[in-house]
Amino acid sequence: KWYVAARRSEKETVKSLLNILREHGHQITYDWTELEKIEPYEQNMKICKNIAYDISLAVKDTDVFVLISDAAGTDMFVELGIAIYASLNKKKIQIYVVGNHNKRSLMHLHPSIIHKQTLGEVLIEEGIAIPKEKLKAHE
Repeated sequence: KWYVAARRSEKETVKSLLNILREHGHQITYDWTELEKIEPYEQNMKICKNIAYDISLAVKDTDVFVLISDAAGTDMFVELGIAIYASLNKKKIQIYVVGNHNKRSLMHLHPSIIHKQTLGEVLIEEGIAIPKEKLKAHE
């Protein structure tokens, strides 16, 4: 079971990765790329509360957590915190932080995190063989 956290600007990259994972028989604990725009959040509080709760449970229930790093962002770091907390509480979660900013904060250096430069490297590490042309798209 996989969860992929990223900034909304990476939505298409995440969608592509989730499709690859599904094609290989993996389950996605929550696909946030399918959400409608809910900003401004304070005007959609009931919906946001439900989504936040569902995402929290999905991250806690995942086996592989991937964070696509960025120089900015907020929610994805909360999701990372939930994954780290879950991993400390005896839940085996493989946690990856991927990309050029994969060591940009103190918590990115938590010992339960594996750093990779590309999503393709994560797929290889997890034993998911995909054609080289698809792998190229995730470098």
